[in-house]
Amino acid sequence: METNTRHLSRRQLAGVYRRKHSKYYQEEGYRYALNVSNAFVPERIFAFALDTCVMFLPIALWELCMLLMFVGIVPVLLLNTLEWATLILLAISMFTFNPLLSAKSGGQTLGKYFYDLKVVKKNHKEASSGTLIARELIGFSIPTLLLFIFFNVFGVFGYWLLNLLFMLIHPYHISIIDLFLNTRIVVLRAKTKQRQTAPAVQPQKELPKTTIDLHMHSNFSDDGSYNVEDLFQMAAKRGLKIISVCDHNSVKANLSARRMSQLYHIDYINGVELDCRYQNIHLRVLGYFINTSSEIFNHLENESLKHENNASLRRVEAFRRYTGIRVDIEALLTKNRYQKISGEMIAHQVLSNPQYQDHPMLKPYRYGEKSKHPIYYMNQDFFAKGAPCYVEVHHPKLEDILDIIQLTGGVAVLSKPLEVLVQGEALFDEIIAKGIAGIEVFTPYYTDQEMAKLLKAAKERQLFITAGSDFHGQSKPDNLMGDTHCPIAAEKLVKQFLDAHRKSSYE
Repeated sequence: METNTRHLSRRQLAGVYRRKHSKYYQEEGYRYALNVSNAFVPERIFAFALDTCVMFLPIALWELCMLLMFVGIVPVLLLNTLEWATLILLAISMFTFNPLLSAKSGGQTLGKYFYDLKVVKKNHKEASSGTLIARELIGFSIPTLLLFIFFNVFGVFGYWLLNLLFMLIHPYHISIIDLFLNTRIVVLRAKTKQRQTAPAVQPQKELPKTTIDLHMHSNFSDDGSYNVEDLFQMAAKRGLKIISVCDHNSVKANLSARRMSQLYHIDYINGVELDCRYQNIHLRVLGYFINTSSEIFNHLENESLKHENNASLRRVEAFRRYTGIRVDIEALLTKNRYQKISGEMIAHQVLSNPQYQDHPMLKPYRYGEKSKHPIYYMNQDFFAKGAPCYVEVHHPKLEDILDIIQLTGGVAVLSKPLEVLVQGEALFDEIIAKGIAGIEVFTPYYTDQEMAKLLKAAKERQLFITAGSDFHGQSKPDNLMGDTHCPIAAEKLVKQFLDAHRKSSYE
């Protein structure tokens, strides 16, 4: 249910924002939050310096008053009053501003906000408001005041220097107070090659003009980065007119997508991408125009999650045996609604762990060409089919998946059909004959020559043609929404598929 914010006060709006911000971190952001490594030390120092400037802002006002008094603008008689006012403001600033701001924002003071830092628990969960306030007061405000009173400015700088040295020595670069509160600072966004798994937003790349993208993923897929409304906002900016969200073995995005369709004036086609197997060949079939309210999809998703969970544990063990690197399973499963540990998640955790900073098997992903998208390349090198840590996942038979799509009023389209066609036309025809109505021809995975070959195959077999970018976000950074490689003149072929199966309503 959407929140109507029109009649909320500013305070209520701030509360809504904080809850949304906290929910994002708990459901998604924690997966990409990084421990502070050597590369982030400058951000830690600059954030602390900014917070200190804010804390001592009343002293700057005092200096300004002294200057005005020196030139005769402010009477000398007010000196005593200004001194007391400055002390009161300084106390208020030291004991309220940073502690309350940290508590209200969920672990971000002004300095941490500017440098994308956040205070969390040791296990990366959200820290309580009491813990955040205690960290600012006991760790910084009170020691600063007491040391200033008894040892003047030298005591304050001595304490800060001690904290700085401790931060540099500790493997996670925490402060002294973090030892007692079991807290630490994490980085929310990537800013260096080492932590940049993908752009937070799509880079400004000149794409072929297109208005249809029938294959993208929301965060209802375990490897999708964006929620449904994010996808519609991006689609509107791209100028897309028709889209479909085809999540892996899940139809949950479709309900929200139909509401967003009216809001953003983008035509929406119900969709899903289902894993299956034919003669031990892993296939993915796109189901369009399906009735997403059918209970069979809930059963299918639950079965898929059960098999994925079992494969996750075997994947972690295979990685440990091959590399000697231990993965923190509990941390990866915390707040993980899929209870699945993907190759991308394993790659992210080990690359973020300072303990494995110099591990020889990880060096290709820290330096060189693969460091541009380390998560993607590490997943391919270790966990893709044929890789040393690949784990086979049980999938339903192709025939069963095609029956489900047909029973729910849908149309079956083969995703990545070239992988089948190159194994022989006989196999390709066998699979098509099972009940495939179309193939995904236009996709960024194929060259012009390969798409021409698929167009020929579709024409010979009277198959429908679709176009999709397979946009995921961070897990596939090179796949950009709308980049289907379908020329605007060829969209009429995709529209033939849509016009042949379009319905006035899906449910």
